[in-house]
Amino acid sequence: MGSVQVTVIGRESCHLCDDATDLIESVLTDFHNVSLEKRLVEESSEWLEFYTDKVPVILIEGVEHGYWRVNEEIFRGSLLQAGALPREKDSE
Repeated sequence: MGSVQVTVIGRESCHLCDDATDLIESVLTDFHNVSLEKRLVEESSEWLEFYTDKVPVILIEGVEHGYWRVNEEIFRGSLLQAGALPREKDSE
């Protein structure tokens, strides 16, 4: 299976963006084939039009997953549905 792309569209100096990105980065350590791209909403006039009041916006494979806050359980489930491969947990 291929790579899964997660994109966070946000703004500089945005505490919600920072919180969402921190949680996403933590979750992604549990998966092999997921990459994270951080973008600024100002990079695209289309993004400014649709997302200006919703940042951070989280996209999985280019499809809006959610905005403002990330629910970790729902995010993990969406990653799995998109084809993310979990890392093996070390057994102790």
